[in-house]
Amino acid sequence: MPLPSNENSVGVSIILIPHNNQERLTTRLTRDVLPTIAAHPDWKFQLIVVDNSDPDKRPAYDLDGYDILHCRLEPGSNIMYGPAMNMALRSCAYPFVVYICSNHGHMYDPSWIDDLLSPLADNPKAAMTGTAYPSCPPGDMGFPQHLPHYHIQGGVFAARTTAMLDHPYTDHERWKHWGSDVYQSFLLLQAGFELIDVPSVRSVWRQCVEAPERWKFVHDYSEG
Repeated sequence: MPLPSNENSVGVSIILIPHNNQERLTTRLTRDVLPTIAAHPDWKFQLIVVDNSDPDKRPAYDLDGYDILHCRLEPGSNIMYGPAMNMALRSCAYPFVVYICSNHGHMYDPSWIDDLLSPLADNPKAAMTGTAYPSCPPGDMGFPQHLPHYHIQGGVFAARTTAMLDHPYTDHERWKHWGSDVYQSFLLLQAGFELIDVPSVRSVWRQCVEAPERWKFVHDYSEG
Protein backbone atom coordinates (compact mmCIF):
# COMPACT_ATOMS: atom_id res chain seq x y z
CA MET A 1 0.00 0.00 0.00
CA PRO A 2 1.55 3.34 -1.01
CA LEU A 3 2.04 6.02 1.59
CA PRO A 4 0.07 9.24 1.21
CA SER A 5 1.96 11.84 -0.78
CA ASN A 6 -0.06 14.97 -0.11
CA GLU A 7 1.41 18.06 1.52
CA ASN A 8 4.66 16.79 2.95
CA SER A 9 2.92 13.97 4.76
CA VAL A 10 6.01 11.77 5.02
CA GLY A 11 9.38 12.65 6.53
CA VAL A 12 12.33 10.27 6.26
CA SER A 13 16.00 10.50 7.19
CA ILE A 14 18.31 8.48 4.94
CA ILE A 15 21.58 7.30 6.50
CA LEU A 16 24.79 6.32 4.71
CA ILE A 17 28.07 5.42 6.42
CA PRO A 18 30.99 5.58 3.97
CA HIS A 19 34.44 4.26 4.76
CA ASN A 20 37.15 5.02 2.20
CA ASN A 21 34.80 4.30 -0.72
CA GLN A 22 34.35 7.49 -2.73
CA GLU A 23 33.38 5.77 -6.00
CA ARG A 24 30.83 3.46 -4.43
CA LEU A 25 29.27 6.23 -2.37
CA THR A 26 28.93 8.33 -5.52
CA THR A 27 27.19 5.43 -7.26
CA ARG A 28 24.83 4.91 -4.36
CA LEU A 29 23.87 8.58 -4.28
CA THR A 30 23.55 9.28 -8.00
CA ARG A 31 21.94 5.99 -9.08
CA ASP A 32 19.93 4.88 -6.04
CA VAL A 33 19.33 7.56 -3.41
CA LEU A 34 18.84 10.83 -5.28
CA PRO A 35 16.52 9.32 -7.95
CA THR A 36 14.41 7.88 -5.13
CA ILE A 37 14.18 11.32 -3.54
CA ALA A 38 13.30 12.92 -6.90
CA ALA A 39 10.46 10.41 -7.35
CA HIS A 40 8.85 11.60 -4.10
CA PRO A 41 8.53 15.39 -4.50
CA ASP A 42 5.90 15.73 -1.75
CA TRP A 43 7.98 13.99 0.91
CA LYS A 44 10.46 15.59 3.28
CA PHE A 45 13.94 14.09 3.14
CA GLN A 46 17.08 14.39 5.20
CA LEU A 47 20.42 12.90 4.15
CA ILE A 48 22.75 11.96 7.00
CA VAL A 49 26.29 10.88 6.14
CA VAL A 50 28.45 9.59 8.98
CA ASP A 51 31.88 9.52 7.38
CA ASN A 52 34.05 6.83 8.95
CA SER A 53 36.73 7.43 6.31
CA ASP A 54 40.37 8.24 6.92
CA PRO A 55 40.91 12.03 6.82
CA ASP A 56 42.63 11.89 3.42
CA LYS A 57 39.89 9.70 1.90
CA ARG A 58 36.75 11.56 2.91
CA PRO A 59 34.40 11.55 -0.08
CA ALA A 60 33.04 14.61 -1.80
CA TYR A 61 29.50 14.66 -3.17
CA ASP A 62 27.14 17.17 -4.73
CA LEU A 63 23.54 17.76 -3.59
CA ASP A 64 22.92 20.84 -5.74
CA GLY A 65 19.36 20.95 -7.01
CA TYR A 66 17.94 18.83 -4.20
CA ASP A 67 15.86 20.57 -1.55
CA ILE A 68 16.75 18.27 1.34
CA LEU A 69 18.19 18.65 4.79
CA HIS A 70 21.79 17.51 4.92
CA CYS A 71 23.90 16.47 7.88
CA ARG A 72 27.50 15.32 7.48
CA LEU A 73 29.22 13.95 10.58
CA GLU A 74 32.93 13.13 10.78
CA PRO A 75 33.90 11.08 13.85
CA GLY A 76 37.59 11.39 12.93
CA SER A 77 38.18 7.65 12.67
CA ASN A 78 36.33 4.46 11.86
CA ILE A 79 34.07 4.13 14.90
CA MET A 80 32.35 1.08 13.37
CA TYR A 81 28.74 0.54 12.35
CA GLY A 82 26.77 0.55 15.61
CA PRO A 83 28.28 3.74 17.09
CA ALA A 84 27.99 5.44 13.67
CA MET A 85 24.31 4.51 13.49
CA ASN A 86 23.71 5.91 16.97
CA MET A 87 25.44 9.13 15.96
CA ALA A 88 23.24 9.39 12.86
CA LEU A 89 20.04 8.58 14.74
CA ARG A 90 20.65 11.40 17.21
CA SER A 91 20.66 13.79 14.23
CA CYS A 92 17.47 12.49 12.61
CA ALA A 93 14.85 15.16 11.96
CA TYR A 94 12.04 12.86 10.87
CA PRO A 95 9.98 9.98 12.31
CA PHE A 96 11.22 7.38 9.84
CA VAL A 97 14.78 6.38 9.06
CA VAL A 98 16.15 4.41 6.10
CA TYR A 99 19.64 2.94 6.11
CA ILE A 100 21.39 2.20 2.82
CA CYS A 101 24.78 0.48 2.63
CA SER A 102 27.23 2.78 0.86
CA ASN A 103 29.19 -0.15 -0.61
CA HIS A 104 26.56 -2.41 -2.18
CA GLY A 105 23.05 -2.19 -3.54
CA HIS A 106 20.96 -1.35 -6.57
CA MET A 107 17.63 0.46 -6.85
CA TYR A 108 15.34 -0.87 -9.59
CA ASP A 109 12.07 0.89 -8.66
CA PRO A 110 11.89 4.08 -6.55
CA SER A 111 8.75 2.84 -4.82
CA TRP A 112 10.96 0.48 -2.78
CA ILE A 113 10.99 3.13 -0.08
CA ASP A 114 7.17 3.21 0.03
CA ASP A 115 7.15 -0.54 0.61
CA LEU A 116 9.60 -0.24 3.50
CA LEU A 117 7.81 2.63 5.21
CA SER A 118 4.17 1.56 4.81
CA PRO A 119 4.28 -1.15 7.54
CA LEU A 120 5.80 1.37 9.96
CA ALA A 121 3.08 3.91 9.19
CA ASP A 122 0.32 1.31 9.52
CA ASN A 123 1.50 -0.55 12.62
CA PRO A 124 2.81 1.31 15.70
CA LYS A 125 4.35 -1.93 17.01
CA ALA A 126 6.51 -2.31 13.90
CA ALA A 127 10.02 -1.03 14.60
CA MET A 128 12.00 -2.21 11.58
CA THR A 129 11.28 -3.42 8.05
CA GLY A 130 13.41 -5.10 5.41
CA THR A 131 14.52 -8.65 4.68
CA ALA A 132 13.82 -11.11 7.50
CA TYR A 133 16.67 -13.60 7.93
CA PRO A 134 17.12 -16.60 10.26
CA SER A 135 19.44 -15.77 13.13
CA CYS A 136 21.53 -17.50 15.73
CA PRO A 137 19.81 -18.57 18.98
CA PRO A 138 19.10 -15.40 21.00
CA GLY A 139 20.94 -16.86 23.97
CA ASP A 140 24.19 -16.69 22.01
CA MET A 141 24.00 -12.92 22.32
CA GLY A 142 22.65 -12.83 25.86
CA PHE A 143 18.96 -12.52 25.01
CA PRO A 144 16.07 -14.72 26.22
CA GLN A 145 15.76 -17.94 24.26
CA HIS A 146 12.01 -17.47 23.74
CA LEU A 147 12.59 -14.61 21.29
CA PRO A 148 12.02 -15.38 17.59
CA HIS A 149 15.13 -16.65 15.81
CA TYR A 150 15.20 -14.07 13.02
CA HIS A 151 16.48 -10.59 12.32
CA ILE A 152 16.26 -7.81 9.74
CA GLN A 153 19.29 -8.20 7.54
CA GLY A 154 21.51 -5.13 7.32
CA GLY A 155 22.28 -3.49 4.01
CA VAL A 156 18.97 -1.76 3.44
CA PHE A 157 16.12 -1.33 5.90
CA ALA A 158 13.71 1.18 7.41
CA ALA A 159 12.94 1.83 11.05
CA ARG A 160 10.91 3.96 13.42
CA THR A 161 13.27 6.66 14.66
CA THR A 162 11.94 6.77 18.22
CA ALA A 163 12.27 3.00 18.62
CA MET A 164 15.90 3.12 17.53
CA LEU A 165 16.70 6.05 19.80
CA ASP A 166 15.04 4.38 22.77
CA HIS A 167 16.96 1.15 22.04
CA PRO A 168 20.33 2.27 20.63
CA TYR A 169 22.89 0.01 19.01
CA THR A 170 25.24 -1.69 21.43
CA ASP A 171 28.81 -0.49 21.90
CA HIS A 172 29.87 -4.00 22.96
CA GLU A 173 33.18 -4.66 21.22
CA ARG A 174 31.99 -8.03 19.90
CA TRP A 175 28.70 -6.82 18.42
CA LYS A 176 29.13 -3.14 17.54
CA HIS A 177 30.02 -4.00 13.93
CA TRP A 178 29.81 -7.67 12.94
CA GLY A 179 26.48 -9.08 14.04
CA SER A 180 25.09 -5.65 14.85
CA ASP A 181 21.96 -6.22 12.76
CA VAL A 182 21.19 -9.43 14.65
CA TYR A 183 21.85 -7.86 18.04
CA GLN A 184 19.70 -4.81 17.24
CA SER A 185 16.83 -6.99 16.05
CA PHE A 186 16.88 -9.01 19.29
CA LEU A 187 16.96 -5.75 21.26
CA LEU A 188 13.80 -4.53 19.51
CA LEU A 189 12.05 -7.89 19.78
CA GLN A 190 12.82 -8.02 23.50
CA ALA A 191 11.19 -4.59 23.86
CA GLY A 192 7.98 -5.93 22.30
CA PHE A 193 8.35 -4.53 18.81
CA GLU A 194 7.70 -6.36 15.54
CA LEU A 195 10.12 -6.81 12.64
CA ILE A 196 8.40 -6.87 9.25
CA ASP A 197 9.63 -8.67 6.13
CA VAL A 198 9.10 -6.68 2.91
CA PRO A 199 9.01 -9.03 -0.11
CA SER A 200 9.83 -6.36 -2.71
CA VAL A 201 13.20 -5.58 -1.09
CA ARG A 202 16.00 -8.13 -0.88
CA SER A 203 19.13 -7.94 1.25
CA VAL A 204 21.69 -10.76 1.49
CA TRP A 205 25.03 -11.19 3.24
CA ARG A 206 28.09 -11.95 1.09
CA GLN A 207 25.98 -13.42 -1.73
CA CYS A 208 24.88 -12.45 -5.21
CA VAL A 209 21.20 -12.48 -6.11
CA GLU A 210 20.10 -14.07 -9.39
CA ALA A 211 17.82 -11.90 -11.54
CA PRO A 212 17.94 -8.98 -9.08
CA GLU A 213 15.52 -6.96 -11.20
CA ARG A 214 12.74 -9.11 -9.69
CA TRP A 215 12.98 -6.85 -6.63
CA LYS A 216 12.66 -3.09 -6.26
CA PHE A 217 15.88 -2.76 -4.29
CA VAL A 218 18.60 -5.38 -3.86
CA HIS A 219 21.54 -5.31 -1.51
CA ASP A 220 23.99 -8.01 -2.56
CA TYR A 221 27.67 -8.35 -3.49
CA SER A 222 27.35 -8.32 -7.27
CA GLU A 223 29.27 -5.03 -7.51
CA GLY A 224 32.29 -6.43 -5.74
